[in-house]
Amino acid sequence: MFARRGTGGPGLRAVVLVILVAFVAGIAMGWGTGLIGEQLAAPAPSPSPSSTPTPSPTPDVSVPPVEPIDRQLDEADRLAGLTSLAVPEEGEGTFTVGSTDGEPSGDAASVKWVRVEYEDGLEMNGRALSQFVLAVLNDHRGWGARGRYEFVPTSGAPDMRIVVASPTTTAATCLNPHAPASIGAAVDEETTPTPTPEPSPSEAITCADRGLIMISHYDWAAGLDAYGEDRTGSRAFQVNHGVGHLLGDEDGVCASGRALIMTDQRDLAEECEPNPWPWPDEPAPEPSETPQPTASPAAREQDAG
Repeated sequence: MFARRGTGGPGLRAVVLVILVAFVAGIAMGWGTGLIGEQLAAPAPSPSPSSTPTPSPTPDVSVPPVEPIDRQLDEADRLAGLTSLAVPEEGEGTFTVGSTDGEPSGDAASVKWVRVEYEDGLEMNGRALSQFVLAVLNDHRGWGARGRYEFVPTSGAPDMRIVVASPTTTAATCLNPHAPASIGAAVDEETTPTPTPEPSPSEAITCADRGLIMISHYDWAAGLDAYGEDRTGSRAFQVNHGVGHLLGDEDGVCASGRALIMTDQRDLAEECEPNPWPWPDEPAPEPSETPQPTASPAAREQDAG
């Protein structure tokens, strides 16, 4: 370009100096822009603690003080799973399964799988408790009379859960233990035996809807007043009355005479006789004839001789 104009171009030293100055200026400008950007940028958010989750409200239940049971443990108590008459007001909130897996005989119209449990913290023999409950349910006077039902124990997913729990846990879990199961209600089939409190005092989903019967440990040990010293009858009533609700039956009323099993016998009129059985007049089945042992061939030969 300078040649065409007839003029001399800039010297080499001047060109190198210009390039060097431009390079240094570019670096300085970039460093300054980055520094200003850091100062103008919003500060990084500092971590803040998350709010503590609010615990779910538990039902406000009123449980009468647990009065000591002033008597000795007897054989009927042991057969019902009790190993002590000391009743804590509140248990641990976890549960142990006492029943093992059985097999139906196939002789009944319907099979109901039953899981028997007790709350941890209670002094119980789970195996004896399960045997007592199943014996009551399969008694000839029980709900399975004349082949209606067969109740089979299980340690897995049940149709019915029968749980002996502390008075506090029982009251908090089943706000209305006398409510019958709804038609077509789903049954609790979880294998973890953890009854949970109902969502509201109205108990839209009842314990019966979940296939759950909760029996107060105090009622199990002390017995109901209407039964006096017949604590075995009292325990049979508590089981059968609860199962009646699971089967959809509602509470009845007794004015006089023998009470029906669905009468709330905790508050029984003096004119009424307590009754722990759904079919109290059902006769006991005839004992099966014991087959005579067949003689061995040698014995028959000896007799013939």
